[in-house]
Amino acid sequence: MAEGKEYKIKIKGQLISVSEEIYLTYYRMRRREQHLEEKDRSHGVLYYSALDTEETNGQDAIPDNNSPKVEDIVVDKLLAEKLHQCLNQLTKEEQELIFTLFFQNKSEHQISAETGIPRMTIHNRKKRILAQLKKLMEK
Repeated sequence: MAEGKEYKIKIKGQLISVSEEIYLTYYRMRRREQHLEEKDRSHGVLYYSALDTEETNGQDAIPDNNSPKVEDIVVDKLLAEKLHQCLNQLTKEEQELIFTLFFQNKSEHQISAETGIPRMTIHNRKKRILAQLKKLMEK
């Protein structure tokens, strides 16, 4: 381009003086952007930004598959509450066994070694308590 020529680009409605190199790079980049947009339109590509309104952002319409659904959270909370109500209906010994097995993650062997109660007795008690909890949860 001619020497002494002033180069300006429009940014946010204002003309800004720039060097020839920046001017050429800017318009090359802008033309590339337009080309890609034209290509997308011809292929039927739709951008979420096309869904933007004054009240909402089109990107907000994109579902977040990584976060749990509200319905699942509510169901889990209700089930947990029901389970705690059912656990309160057990005897103290039954509650302690369930707490030790499932909340402290101790094995039947560990409990047997600590209490001196045979492992099969602990196993049978666990099965009986779980069956009882299942019936209570189904009510």
